[in-house]
Amino acid sequence: MSHSARYTTSVTRSSTLAGLLVGVTTLLVVGGASGGPPPGAPPLPSPGKGAPPPAAAPGNPQDPIGRAARGVVTIERGGEQLALGAVLRNDGRVLTALSALGDGNSLAVRFPDGSVVPARVGHRDRVWDLALLVPQVGRWPEGLNASDTDALRQGAQLRAFTNARGRILPATVVFKGRRDLLGADDQVIRGVYEVPTKVGPKEFGSPVIDEAGGVIAILGRACVPAEKGPCTPTAFGVPVEALRQFLRTTPVSAVPPAPWLGIQGKAEKAGNVQGVRVLSVSPDSPAAEAGLKASADGKSNDLVVAVDNQPVATPEALTAVIRSKSVGEKIKILVLGPDGRFRESLATLRPVPSQQGGK
Repeated sequence: MSHSARYTTSVTRSSTLAGLLVGVTTLLVVGGASGGPPPGAPPLPSPGKGAPPPAAAPGNPQDPIGRAARGVVTIERGGEQLALGAVLRNDGRVLTALSALGDGNSLAVRFPDGSVVPARVGHRDRVWDLALLVPQVGRWPEGLNASDTDALRQGAQLRAFTNARGRILPATVVFKGRRDLLGADDQVIRGVYEVPTKVGPKEFGSPVIDEAGGVIAILGRACVPAEKGPCTPTAFGVPVEALRQFLRTTPVSAVPPAPWLGIQGKAEKAGNVQGVRVLSVSPDSPAAEAGLKASADGKSNDLVVAVDNQPVATPEALTAVIRSKSVGEKIKILVLGPDGRFRESLATLRPVPSQQGGK
């Protein structure tokens, strides 16, 4: 599995996007600490929060629909598409349909630039058919906000997405109204959006967006109650209020792995230069691979001065910079060596070892 440098990591361009459902009839609706969101699940982002995403992946950044398409991803297992998903803006985690994921193991997320990263299920709700996926490498910088507009208003122009020959494309959809359905375990889910059009089996998890590109709903799967015999499976739109409630109940453990550099240090000043004196370097750590030096007698210890051009005068400052990064991300470390010369080293951050500390 390859990873693209576009995904804020040290990765290589992957092959073309795996084919989703092509020729769909009618669609849809659509140590340090972690570099991801802080413990505790945030609500679905509100409209207007966060800077506009960079124009790198497919889609016109000036067009709200094209911009939204760069926050839509493909969920895969072994290169085979299972579902679509929506990246939460300023968060990097992915909302999708739980029923499409099978046992939830060996999942990967394919981003609009073709990069592929492993992901795990951090939170799930069987009744509402929702899953929150946590990518294990990097953080995708583009994503979707929630919409507070009325999905059933007259003249509403709603769109969901499909993956046609490796391209995430929008498709028009109309909600018929609201109704009650049966979710998993025969529990009633109330006030969901009724989808009168057919949804392909690999398009569940697609976001449904309004004209401004805000998320109105996520496509899930439920059952139409029947007086006799089994219920009839159907697609439905999970409304924003249910999405927000789902995210509010996310466990604190559902965050990306914490990035790790692998040193212990203390604040120190060498002449006019303030930084973090390296006291020890963990074996086989990113710091060791970057060539950071420490010695028992303290005579050959490097002084870390800056990371990615951000001064780090204390261990706390160094921790804060590392915490703002993501696993797999390359950082530039400015070091003052024991010989009084500056040098710059590169390190690729890895997950924090389970029983090891350090910045």
